[in-house]
Amino acid sequence: MRIFFIALPLLLDLIFAQNKIGLENQSLFLQAMRIERSGDIQNAEKIYKNILDSEPTHQPSFFQLKNIFNKNNDLESGIQLIEVWLKNNPTDYQSMLSLGEFYFKNQKKSKAIEIWDNFRNNNLSNKTMYRLLFHTYIKFGQSNSMELLAKKGRVKFNEPHFLAIELANYYQSRQAYEKSLEQLILLIRYQKQYLRYATDRILIMSDDSTSHSIIDSSLNANLEINPSTREVLGGFYYKIGNFTKAYEEYKLLDFKNNEGIDKWLVFADNLRKEGQFDLSIQSYHYMLENLNQSDPLSIGKILLGLGSSYEDQIIKRQSELKFVKWFSENSFFNNQFIRSPDVNNAPLANSLEHYQSLLALLPNTRTTATVHYRLAQIQARIMRDFEGAKSSYETALKASADPRLKSLIYSDIGKLLIYDGKYKEAKIYFQSDQNENLNDLTVGYLNSLLYGLEIDSAITFLDEMILSIDTNNKYFNDFFEIHDLIINYYSDGTKDDKIAFKAFFKAESLINEYKIKDAIKVLENIRLNHSDSMIYPIVTLRMAFLSIDLMQYEKSIIYALAMEDTNLKDMGLTLAAEIEESYMKNSDNALMYYYRVLSECSNSILADPVRLHLRKISKNRES
Repeated sequence: MRIFFIALPLLLDLIFAQNKIGLENQSLFLQAMRIERSGDIQNAEKIYKNILDSEPTHQPSFFQLKNIFNKNNDLESGIQLIEVWLKNNPTDYQSMLSLGEFYFKNQKKSKAIEIWDNFRNNNLSNKTMYRLLFHTYIKFGQSNSMELLAKKGRVKFNEPHFLAIELANYYQSRQAYEKSLEQLILLIRYQKQYLRYATDRILIMSDDSTSHSIIDSSLNANLEINPSTREVLGGFYYKIGNFTKAYEEYKLLDFKNNEGIDKWLVFADNLRKEGQFDLSIQSYHYMLENLNQSDPLSIGKILLGLGSSYEDQIIKRQSELKFVKWFSENSFFNNQFIRSPDVNNAPLANSLEHYQSLLALLPNTRTTATVHYRLAQIQARIMRDFEGAKSSYETALKASADPRLKSLIYSDIGKLLIYDGKYKEAKIYFQSDQNENLNDLTVGYLNSLLYGLEIDSAITFLDEMILSIDTNNKYFNDFFEIHDLIINYYSDGTKDDKIAFKAFFKAESLINEYKIKDAIKVLENIRLNHSDSMIYPIVTLRMAFLSIDLMQYEKSIIYALAMEDTNLKDMGLTLAAEIEESYMKNSDNALMYYYRVLSECSNSILADPVRLHLRKISKNRES
């Protein structure tokens, strides 16, 4: 008992001394880190060494010192450091492998391989150890050793796909596509949860056209033993633009469960987005014919998707201008003018018939409101049947329980009133639901002020809203763009500027009402009688776009070139080039205008995209 009381103070002194050393070393380590970051590597190195002398197991100092030796290519010092460390820390497997790395970099490859071989023979107790050694082999290009290690691991753990992801990535990075595919196919054979991952990797691989034949043959060769590859094959065909083959592969997939139906729905919708309407429609019909359940929700999704494909066929696709657009994507100029030559009557009839049939087939379901809403969209935007559209919107509103759809309907009824020239009614409608949040209804209210020519009221409203707009709001840029337009071309202008500005918005309101000829007269009047107004270049640009809409392409070029003496010269020249290229199919004239943009408007934001476009044209001509 007496011996215990004598020994206890000594033990406490020892513990206290160790804690003191630990605290001192921690402080020194932080000091060394600061010194190292300042660039004084030499003094930092000294401190790390001192810490390790007093506390040989201080791992942070060891790591920092090892990194310094590695960065400075002081490989001998690094080897000595790691060897001393391993004497005190014999189970630090990562450092064992690091020792091999230092020897390898120091041109002592046989010694490095000896260390790694010893690790392989004695330390491969679990998958983590295998992966540590595997990545070391990859790092130093030991491909044979890497492949043998993977084979050994697959036997040991009875896991045929072990390290398949790592091997696939390694082979793909070296464009060894066949070997990479072999591993990815192996992976999805035994681990179906990796189907999405493997598909993504293969689709990335297909960016290199030299891989196409390899991917095609490899996937087809494995269909019998690994049916999951069929979905990958379908995705591959879709990616390279062979939509018919993609459809044929999808037809062979099982879609009896909800997951399968969802995949088919995505596939059919993607075909629609690609403009492959016939295949999209076939896909929806195939689903309806082969659906083994009578779930109204699934049927509703399929039928609505089918309706979208019919709907998208209504409007003929025109060449899209790449560079110059009319207030692109700005909500305040997002009018619904669809010129009649662009409307395909057969798909229009099909769409209307389809939606009417859908209402008869699925009355009073969750789909009903959406169908009425879609009918209203067609009636308003394409047929300009405002009374019919309003009735469909109201029916949708009564049938809908979805708050999001209700909000869309409220907004669209308000827009309908604007398109019908009922600005006061629209203003009251939108104002009745005003709140602090910037949303569709707020945009609608401001539009009703602008198109109703209450410009001063619009300015007051904008000034109030701008103070509280969240920068993340989707309408943030739209509001600031329209605010700048009003301030620059109206508020800061003369009496003549204000008259011209109001006339401009009068023309915009007429466009919304589909009174295109009347709108053109108003715009032409601005050009004739208010040529010195600040809004003049914008008016000219508008005339150019209206002429494009009316397919009067020669006239649109005249308007585009009329902007040469304005602040929109770069837009005018670029627009003229685009019209010549996309609509007139006159490449020589297009090139002439593109080159004028580069030579005469070199500081324009359009210069760089035009320059890139010219490079593409040159490459295409060469090929």
